[in-house]
Amino acid sequence: MSDTQELPNLQDLTPEEANRIIHSHRKVRYGTACWPCRQRKVKCDNRSPCENCTKREHPQLCSYKPNRSTTGSKSGSFGSDQIQIKKRPHSPDDPDQDRALSSEPRESIGAFESEPAEIARYVGQNSIPALLREQTSSHAPQEANVIRQDMRSLLGLDTSAPFPLMSSRHMDRLTQDISSELPSDREVMKLFRTYKEIPQPFWGFVVDIDDLESKLMIYLEDRAKNARASTKTPKPVSASWLATLFGVLAVGSQYHDSPYHIRTRDSHKYIQISFHFLRLANFLLRPNLDSIQALLMTSFVLLNDMKAEASWALLGLTCRLAQSLGLHRVQALDSRQSAELMKKETSRRKLWWTCLWHDTLTSLSFDRSSMTNIPCCPIPLSPTADTEGWAYLEAMYHLCKIISDRLNPDAIASATYMEILDNCEAVESIRDRLLAQLRVKEACKSALDRLQHFAIRLHTSFIVSVCCRPALTTVESVRLDSSQKKFLADRCKVNLTETVRMFLAMHQLSVIPTRSWAFTYHGLSSAVLLGILGETKADPEVRQLQGDLISALSATAAKEQTSPQPHIQKSDHDIELSGPLSRALTALKIIYDHGSVTAPGVKGEGSISVPGSGTRTPLQPNQPSGLSSGSVLGLDPHQSAALAMAEMQQQQNGSVTPDFSHGIPAFGHPLLQQQGGLPDMSSFDPSTYMAPMDLYDSIFWESPDPFNTGVDSMNFDFLAQPPPGQPPPQQFYF
Repeated sequence: MSDTQELPNLQDLTPEEANRIIHSHRKVRYGTACWPCRQRKVKCDNRSPCENCTKREHPQLCSYKPNRSTTGSKSGSFGSDQIQIKKRPHSPDDPDQDRALSSEPRESIGAFESEPAEIARYVGQNSIPALLREQTSSHAPQEANVIRQDMRSLLGLDTSAPFPLMSSRHMDRLTQDISSELPSDREVMKLFRTYKEIPQPFWGFVVDIDDLESKLMIYLEDRAKNARASTKTPKPVSASWLATLFGVLAVGSQYHDSPYHIRTRDSHKYIQISFHFLRLANFLLRPNLDSIQALLMTSFVLLNDMKAEASWALLGLTCRLAQSLGLHRVQALDSRQSAELMKKETSRRKLWWTCLWHDTLTSLSFDRSSMTNIPCCPIPLSPTADTEGWAYLEAMYHLCKIISDRLNPDAIASATYMEILDNCEAVESIRDRLLAQLRVKEACKSALDRLQHFAIRLHTSFIVSVCCRPALTTVESVRLDSSQKKFLADRCKVNLTETVRMFLAMHQLSVIPTRSWAFTYHGLSSAVLLGILGETKADPEVRQLQGDLISALSATAAKEQTSPQPHIQKSDHDIELSGPLSRALTALKIIYDHGSVTAPGVKGEGSISVPGSGTRTPLQPNQPSGLSSGSVLGLDPHQSAALAMAEMQQQQNGSVTPDFSHGIPAFGHPLLQQQGGLPDMSSFDPSTYMAPMDLYDSIFWESPDPFNTGVDSMNFDFLAQPPPGQPPPQQFYF
């Protein structure tokens, strides 16, 4: 039927019918801008994703075919989980279906939103991105901005890509699992208070703890309101903020007054949740201040869980991300130095110096070079710091600056006598710059003041002992005469004793020293080095301090085996010691009981292992005479030490198998002529033949095997699939 036949008679046409015909023939206009730009009523460049969505860090929302049913709902902000396009039913393996299924668990956590604005990434002045940034501006033509965006992708600076190390499908499934294990509001507040009262004053991971607490109150109130309401309207929070929150809960779990297995279980759970939210926030490509805080707390939890190597490695990544944000550089505020901008600049500086603090102290423990030893922004100080004195955190910033500038491995190895004295003076001068209530014990006004006073004394005494360590190494490695070595060795002993004394003073008031890896390492290593230096026999006070330290750590140590364990066992004890600290505690007990690293009648299984050796042959009661000095039977000290520390394996027939990895004595040597071969070197005390620091390192640090040890082997047989269209390969049986 023709259109003219369908048209009604004009004489009978009513106004309503005319309007219907007009509207039915109206041309439908389809928007060319993406959905977020249409919602904000801003110009869109029609790219995929567009520049506006990329700048606001939600490129996944840049869609030109939105769900028409949701456009009518008006909300100020939304997360990626609130956008659901209606499609046909999917198969179970479809990632879109998994994303839709995960929307309900995410509502129980809270909707996600991106950071309000992209943080400018730091690049050097001579880099190509910096030159492009100078050539283009916000007022430049659209073509110039497009070229700039293309160059960012070409140079690897495009942050619109998703998290590269895990698929969104797996992250959504993890979110489902997390939603079923979220803590209650009371549990959150209990652990938050523990963190705020104990770890925060001593480490300051959260640069603005009051702001975090106020946002936490709003978050918990909103979560409780949505749990009771039929229609849920959660206020969006960023995934990186949630990572910071669960990092706080993990650290709070480690210092809460709960049994060991409960604390360890909770800290593991919360730090895993925190790291999951870091992945959701895409922390590798889009880091921000919250994600840096969360990573610092992740490293701290690993460190206190006696996984120092993993913590040190993660700290390196954290410092790299902080440098990419330019936290180590001074921000040019020009004439816009408002109070708000100054506060933000102070927060950035505090966060960088916290990164430098933990990277420096952990690297010092391993005698490794830190990666934060670079020119950086000044130390953030309070307005009254120059007049009234430094607070605890400010004093630790200055101490770590001295470590970073003067105590890296190369600087210590080449330090002269005067440089060592100057370093000691610089460290000890920090005590005189503290607040009045932290300088002396009698002036402390609260328990926190007294604990921080003890902590500063512990750290500074330990660092002074590190400055004096060149006097304890071999003669060939230092340029010191005998009088200088004696003076520095005596000063080292005094500060080692003070370190142990301050550790025990803190232990009387708080659980902080025994649950913190750094405090435990400083106290225990100082006590062991004092024993190696022979102070256990010579000084009654040192022996008393060592006995008290052994009692304190033995009463709190949950296990004395190598960490980590495959599972967490229930225990009434307080901590678990890592492999190096467990060996050090064993060595300290032997030194305390027998005055030497080796003890008569101690079996090989209970003795102290050395690098490359799981056990060593113990000292026997029938020690031959004349073998107690460094010049035994014409051997030089190095050859004697090598032979004394050679690995012996006990056989059933009583014979020993020597290890010649350190060299073989010359043929005809007197030692080889005794009994037709090597003598029983198990009767040698290694402390007699090795320099104190060499023996110290042999107790604490073992050389890791870089090759596959079979620990991480799995029984997965991956069968190669044939190319399409080809039959499976023939199997051969031998």
